[in-house]
Amino acid sequence: MSQVSTLPLTAERATDGELTGGKAANLARLAGAGLPVPDGFCVTTAAYHDAVDGTAVPDLVDRLDGLEPGEPDAADLGERLRSAIREAPVSERVRAAVTEQLSAFPADAAFAVRSSATAEDLPGASFAGQHETVLDVSGPEAVVAAVRACQASLFTDRAIAYRARNGIDHGEVSMAVVVQEMVDADASGIAFTADPVTGTRTVTTIDAGYGLGEAQVGGRVTADTVRVDERSGEILDYRVGEPEQAVRPTGGGGTERVPVSEADSTGRVLTDDQVLTLAAYGDRIESLFDEPQDVEWALADGRFHVLQARPVTALFPVPDGAPTDELRVYYSFGHRQGMPDAMPPFVLDYWRRLTDEVTAQFGIPGRFGAEAGGRLYIDITPYLARPRLRDLLFDRFEAIDEPMVADLRDLLDERADELPPVETDAVSRIRTAGSLCSRLAPRVAEMVVGLVSGLVDPDPLSAPVRTRRFYGARCDEAVGRIRAGADHDTRIRRAMNETAASLEWVFEEFYPFYAAMVARPLLERLCPDGRDDIEALVRGIDDDPVTAMNLALGDVAVVARENPAVADALRAGEEYETVRRREGGEAFAAALDAFLDEYGFRAAGEIDFSRPRYRDDPAPLLRTVRGLLAADTDESPRDRSRRLRARATAARERLRSAADTGIAGPVRRRLVDHLAAVYRGYFGVRELPKFGISPLFAETREQVLGAGETLTETGRLDDPEDVWLLRLDELATLLDDPEASVDLSDRRREFERHQRLRPPRFVTSDGEVPRARVERASDPSAALAGTGASAGVVEGVARVVTTPATADLEAGEILVCPYVDPGWTPLFLNAAGLVTEVGGRLTHGSLVAREHGIPAVVAVDDATARIRSGQRVRVDGDRGIVDRLE
Repeated sequence: MSQVSTLPLTAERATDGELTGGKAANLARLAGAGLPVPDGFCVTTAAYHDAVDGTAVPDLVDRLDGLEPGEPDAADLGERLRSAIREAPVSERVRAAVTEQLSAFPADAAFAVRSSATAEDLPGASFAGQHETVLDVSGPEAVVAAVRACQASLFTDRAIAYRARNGIDHGEVSMAVVVQEMVDADASGIAFTADPVTGTRTVTTIDAGYGLGEAQVGGRVTADTVRVDERSGEILDYRVGEPEQAVRPTGGGGTERVPVSEADSTGRVLTDDQVLTLAAYGDRIESLFDEPQDVEWALADGRFHVLQARPVTALFPVPDGAPTDELRVYYSFGHRQGMPDAMPPFVLDYWRRLTDEVTAQFGIPGRFGAEAGGRLYIDITPYLARPRLRDLLFDRFEAIDEPMVADLRDLLDERADELPPVETDAVSRIRTAGSLCSRLAPRVAEMVVGLVSGLVDPDPLSAPVRTRRFYGARCDEAVGRIRAGADHDTRIRRAMNETAASLEWVFEEFYPFYAAMVARPLLERLCPDGRDDIEALVRGIDDDPVTAMNLALGDVAVVARENPAVADALRAGEEYETVRRREGGEAFAAALDAFLDEYGFRAAGEIDFSRPRYRDDPAPLLRTVRGLLAADTDESPRDRSRRLRARATAARERLRSAADTGIAGPVRRRLVDHLAAVYRGYFGVRELPKFGISPLFAETREQVLGAGETLTETGRLDDPEDVWLLRLDELATLLDDPEASVDLSDRRREFERHQRLRPPRFVTSDGEVPRARVERASDPSAALAGTGASAGVVEGVARVVTTPATADLEAGEILVCPYVDPGWTPLFLNAAGLVTEVGGRLTHGSLVAREHGIPAVVAVDDATARIRSGQRVRVDGDRGIVDRLE
């Protein structure tokens, strides 16, 4: 550790964040680049260690690292740490160094003293407002006291909680302090070099108010808000605020709030020239740090001063490789799959490669996959730029992600002219259309043949069983070829190739499903008053793989109920191995093992194959069984399915009877009967493609973990699970080259940061996310609007679940979750209703909700944040509304 206690901000070493902290290091870089930073110096982290070494602080920090934020002991330890630092004597060496630095300033100079922690103003953690700032400080003794107050603020309760949320060890941080000449500001504020609401990187947003910036930063006044287009230099809008007061230095130490004059309260804080000057400074600062910046500024005597600059951490990242000279639009692959969580680098790399390979199979050149925030995004710009393809895309998305279409329409209304140009002459259009038709014609022909075969199928009700048998056989063959690989790298690459190749036979057998989509509107035309009966046709489909899985899990619960000791152990939350040892435990274990033999390859969020499968960790299944045992009814899932199936049979008979009128009645009756069978039978195929290839995800997981275990045994990795932090080529290199190594510490922190991000449905190449959706989501008082996905109305107690692995959903509760994929659906056995943040009428959760006969509303913005567990809600699947009754 360096013994340098102070450094001028102009010193070369001042840019070392380990020595001067994040804030001071950034200011030093700004000063070195010639930006107008107030003169000052930094009291280094060496001075902090000088204060705490030999005190109780290190032991208290060790104890703090073992606690969760919010625990009473954490608050007590935080207070003890602050007291210990405040009470530590200031060494003569540090006091002399501070006094020497102050001697370079006028004797009556006033200073701003600000904390500068080593884990502050970082790309993943800004620590804005977490530490201490002391303004209008004069004289060596007052400055030293302010420095000590800032050092102690390393352990404010809010800073402790912030570090814990961001995975930063308390023992790894220390505190430096910045001392700068105080700027007696006429005006001050913040400039974001990106729009913090929409995320657009080409718009600078400025907040401006009178006096010192504490009034604006602390939210005590309504500041002027200005938006500037960075490309054209045009002021897009200037909204005058309503500043009733300003913060001014007292002149004798400290600050005070003073009223703003009537003239100032109604006029603009900044002139147009000042706005553009400030935006230009912002552009220079962003270029210096190569990412959007949050810049704190002050204006005194007509001159701007830069007081602070740090990364804007709340922005969702721009997709990698996105161009800066044209608008491109990227759609979330995770939202399309009903799993928008961040994926680790290996899985993300795998899916990106697979996406590009599959699009190449369709004859579409280029890279369509892009990474952003640990998610895969698909470039849909070529479809949006062409009106006919755009309409087809919107028609497709209406059924699976209705809010996405509304957002895209809003975006295109404003920015369609920024999309890359497409060919306009007739010859080019004909050539493009011909090329597209030649590539897609075989697929379209296969789809048409499949559709027709489904419509004329003499036994459509057996379609789910036939299709599942076909998928199972093809998947077994693929797994055999994977396992025949000679080494880890070969087997892993074969797994990816087999997954890509599987799409050929998956679609080949899936195309008849579209017969169900044709059968429904035909039934509605033939039976215009039979909509409720048509909806009832697709309930209780036992052969649907997800329903079949839930029924099989229900059978496990029946075995548990028949063995009281097992049931009591499950209700008590005992571990599986303990349950097995109870009386009747072997029968229960046999039932669970049979379930895992059939469905153990599945998992929640299963496209992320780094996640444990059910056979790896059956704990989520046991929680669902416990919920079934807690129900106040002896009706099993199979009993309920039989009831729904009987309703479907009765509905089919009513539709037949309604059609059997007039001379053509017998013909219509037979036609309606066949269409009802087609609709029910092929609707049960909807979930089979993902079910059919899920064993390949599980097999890929096994092969990658096998490689991780080998690398751990040879000392190349610390833990087999670390393999998920590698890229595909990096893993191959580590397996091949004993001398190769990869530093995973930064990558692990980055993945943890990505997991905390809330991903948008789509994002543009300049970072814009849907503005309309953000504004709608910010109104917490309104009823929550979404897309009605399963008819009916139900009231109940909400249970907010963010991961099914730890969910305890009791019978009759309303399941509120970010998304639903097949791994979530065991929870449907207990759910009375469903609310999700992601989805559409034809996505997985909607289909399963309809099959189970429970009301559902999907695509509800921020549902898991706006609804609380225990809150009583009404789910109206008819209108797409969720009312919070409490």
